[in-house]
Amino acid sequence: MNLHELSEPTLLFDRFRQGDGSAFKVLYDRYFPLLFVTILKYVERRDLAEDIVSNAFIKLYDCRTTIKDADHIYAFLYVAARNEAVDYQRDLRRQRAARNEHTQLADREYHDSREAELEREEWMVKILQAIELLPAARRTIFRMHYFEELSIREIANRLNLTETTVRNQRNRALIFLRQTFLL
Repeated sequence: MNLHELSEPTLLFDRFRQGDGSAFKVLYDRYFPLLFVTILKYVERRDLAEDIVSNAFIKLYDCRTTIKDADHIYAFLYVAARNEAVDYQRDLRRQRAARNEHTQLADREYHDSREAELEREEWMVKILQAIELLPAARRTIFRMHYFEELSIREIANRLNLTETTVRNQRNRALIFLRQTFLL
């Protein structure tokens, strides 16, 4: 099938519902830029917006057989991405509130700033130890992203992996660390 054939909306939609990768790519190329800009306004981080929009496309592909009409594709993508962005914002607020509460407790608990610094160092040691428990590839990706501050794309290029693989491994590392520290 060539791209000209995929420009016919009904044929494109039918091929997409059947799992045709080239039809999916046409939809991805068509909707990703608009959805990315929209989600970027919510989360204000390019890498996170890319992750969220990519996840929406994964959900779209997984649910392709349940979508009844081609006109519902963007609406599906938008709702999936917006919901994940809203969840991210909610989690971010919770984390900030928890950090503020911890800081307030630490301020009340410690009269000596050296004690507070020692506790922070102890927590950092615990976090670094938990990171060491990650599988080697996941640990490498986590360190490159959070310690070296490389983007998903840069990591994928350096490690010769797909961006989806890098994103999934980074997310699994975060899940593990959150579960480890009950954050």
